[in-house]
Amino acid sequence: MGSCHQACKVLLTGATGFIGSHLAKRLTARGHTVFAVVRETSDIGQLQVMGDRTGICVYDGTVGSMVRIFPECRPDLVIHLAAYFVAEHKIRDIDKLYMSNILLGAHLLEAMAESGTSYLINAGTVWQHYNDEDYNPVNLYAATKKAFEDICRYYSQATGLRVMTLELSDTYGPNDKRPKVLSLFKKASQTGELLEMTAGQQLLGLVYIDDVIDAFLCAMEMILSKPEHYQESFTVIPEEIHSLREVAGIFENVSGKKLNILWGAKEYRLREVMKPYSGKRLPGWKARTGLHQGIAEILKE
Repeated sequence: MGSCHQACKVLLTGATGFIGSHLAKRLTARGHTVFAVVRETSDIGQLQVMGDRTGICVYDGTVGSMVRIFPECRPDLVIHLAAYFVAEHKIRDIDKLYMSNILLGAHLLEAMAESGTSYLINAGTVWQHYNDEDYNPVNLYAATKKAFEDICRYYSQATGLRVMTLELSDTYGPNDKRPKVLSLFKKASQTGELLEMTAGQQLLGLVYIDDVIDAFLCAMEMILSKPEHYQESFTVIPEEIHSLREVAGIFENVSGKKLNILWGAKEYRLREVMKPYSGKRLPGWKARTGLHQGIAEILKE
């Protein structure tokens, strides 16, 4: 396979999520065909309006259903975004974390091996690197993401699969339904409600959604030139990082509204990340949207 400047067929997991729906939209706009792997219970409304460059593939949780998808779609490459995230897990989260973050991915890898599909771009997390270590998972979510990468290592070595993992930092943008900090700030600025926060000294590397999508497009170009058995991870993090308190100040400045925040009302989480891991940044990619501009965009909606 040559270059994704020509039309590619992309199998995409997590297409109904925040990042996935934006990526599907950008890929189809560029002439690529997107096959979205969804569950029967998924809301596919956003995907259906993208037209005939989008296909829907139903995965029922079994490896057999995943294996059957590939001969029907014949994708050139796979982008794996589907995940279950929770910052601090409870007992009820265990099965979802393992099913979504390990088992689904294992089914995907086996289906790729069966069909001879050679290229995988995987979404990881900078939370795999507590205290800036090569590997020290902040939480069980990060541990399950690394476990999947270890399974990728076997398939890469045994089948020639090329794997690139993009370790994502904090992501944000318009129409984000996730309970992220900027979404909380936006809601609080509209309602005047009190936000109880930590002391706010933790540093955040916030990446605007358009820049996140640019990173995946950059990875698509890179991976197609890689040899068999290739596996590498890169971080997708901006050079511009701010403390949580600074983010609140920038939000107030852009919105023109004072936030009602009680700093220090909450303890830091167990294993709170005070400075994001920068690691090995993705070559050829740079965050272009500054925080002031990004916040202005989310305030427009």
